[in-house]
Amino acid sequence: MSTTTLSSTLSSSASLRLNRNTSYHSTRVADSITSVHSFISRWDPQTSVSSGFLRATTHLHSYLLHVARSASRSAHHELIRTNFILQSAMSRLDQELKNHLMSITDAHSTPEAISTVSSIVQTMISTGYGEECLNTYQSIRRSAVTSQLTEFGFDLSTYLSKNLAKLKWDKLEIMIKSWIDAAPVAFHSIFSNERQLSDRIFVSSQESVRDAIFESIVYDTASKLLSFPELVAIRVRPSPEKLFRLLDVYDALSDILPDIKSSFKSFPASEAQQKAISSLKKLSDAVQGTLSDLEKAIQKNRVKPRVAAPGGALLPLTRYMMNYLISLSDYDQSLNALESNMTPDPTKYNSSSFESSDNLQDSPASIRIARLLLVLVQKLESKAESYRDNSLSYLFLTNNVNYMINKVETSRLNNILGEEWVVAHMSKVRRYVEGHLRSGWASVYAALPVKEKEAVDRIQRFETIFQMVLKEREGWVVIDAAMREEIRLLVEAMVVPPYSSWYRAYQGNATVRFSPHDVAKQIAMLYEGLNSGSSSGSGSAKFLRRFGRYLRRKGTDSSVRYQIENVEAQSSKLSLQYQTRYDTGHHGELSFRYQIKRGNSVQYI
Repeated sequence: MSTTTLSSTLSSSASLRLNRNTSYHSTRVADSITSVHSFISRWDPQTSVSSGFLRATTHLHSYLLHVARSASRSAHHELIRTNFILQSAMSRLDQELKNHLMSITDAHSTPEAISTVSSIVQTMISTGYGEECLNTYQSIRRSAVTSQLTEFGFDLSTYLSKNLAKLKWDKLEIMIKSWIDAAPVAFHSIFSNERQLSDRIFVSSQESVRDAIFESIVYDTASKLLSFPELVAIRVRPSPEKLFRLLDVYDALSDILPDIKSSFKSFPASEAQQKAISSLKKLSDAVQGTLSDLEKAIQKNRVKPRVAAPGGALLPLTRYMMNYLISLSDYDQSLNALESNMTPDPTKYNSSSFESSDNLQDSPASIRIARLLLVLVQKLESKAESYRDNSLSYLFLTNNVNYMINKVETSRLNNILGEEWVVAHMSKVRRYVEGHLRSGWASVYAALPVKEKEAVDRIQRFETIFQMVLKEREGWVVIDAAMREEIRLLVEAMVVPPYSSWYRAYQGNATVRFSPHDVAKQIAMLYEGLNSGSSSGSGSAKFLRRFGRYLRRKGTDSSVRYQIENVEAQSSKLSLQYQTRYDTGHHGELSFRYQIKRGNSVQYI
């Protein structure tokens, strides 16, 4: 509704209430003119306008209308004189309106100030100066609204540039942060207070008129505020590091949507609501596109060195993705909202690298995050093939997937993905460890003599292979201390007990160079310089906690036996073959047993 239309509506409404003319006595008219002249001649911007002056002005306007209906010559001269006096009065009132409006911050200003402004407004409207009144009111209140937004660093004239795509990200991020600070305050507080203020000042006007006045003040500002998210969604090139800001904007816009619906009730309101909904849709598309691009980037990731990570260490991609997904987990509610109608197909999870799609928590966020983790695991399995040594390939997978599990267990990802995800991937790590043992230490185990007549030759072979394995594994890493301890325990249980049994029987043979203690010490030193074949209590406890749920348990709490028989490392993505360079006639499938006692020693059963 235009200002002219609004003023006409206000004036016609006021005329019905005020212009009920009867007769005009000359004395009353003269008193009104005197009152008006007195106020104009002694006008002081610092003093409040008197109610007597407002009544005199209103009476003068009614007299003007009465005179205008007369056709006499004297009435014409009286009309000109009265109109001039009234215009002078309105000019002063308009200045009074400006002064008082400038002193009002919002609807919580002093009741006296708001009451005075309301009286001036009603007088100007009733005397036919509604348009001038509205122009003054709108100009000052629009400026006040803009000023309040500027306090949050959001400049409407600057931030609506169509060249956002050309801005550097750091500058654009500052703009986004200021919008996120300003928009909720604008719709939650500033606009709400502005509506209350207009309702109190134009209290005598119809509700539809008050709505129109309010919207004429804030709509342009609201429209510009709502245009910014759309510009960000359309013109900013999506990338992983920008995703969180897009989600922040999406969250802020979603939060203020109810205020948009409640603040704007007439026709322009539908435009504001549609603009907000359209911006949400475009932000949702931008987020979806960014996540899809991230998935493709993981799949295409290439490492320039020949091997994925030296010594089977943590791949930078794994560290980056887990930290990224931990940050993304803070937006799980946002992901659920924007992906509720665009949930990825769960059948994508029916892969040998994932236990079952049924293991996922039933939410779009969990499915999306699990999908990214699945793609990451598949990429790791692909990169593991770059190692020439199968044992190192499995160690690389152990390090990286175990790192993923630890990150999930110690963050909000655990609640999002659920315990089933952790269990499934712990089982996967167990298979990687088994693969590492079989392909890396089976040859050492196979070199042990099983017959007395071949003892000398086989023990020499054992010593050679054992030293070769130790040398080959220099520089290999197990990044997690608990996992390092677990693998050491497994290797010791695989090699030391059978070697000890043989050593006790043939230790008098001069060709034996290593005692069981020497073998255990070398294994301990290999796994980060441990100088004892005995495990620590904490290491044993971690071992039981992490692997106890996957292997068959027998005995009591103080004696837990594990038996691994016919172990096979399974992975559809890895073309890894176990080393079988030993006499399969004497050594068939690897089978060993070990027992961890409360005394913290590993003994062969």
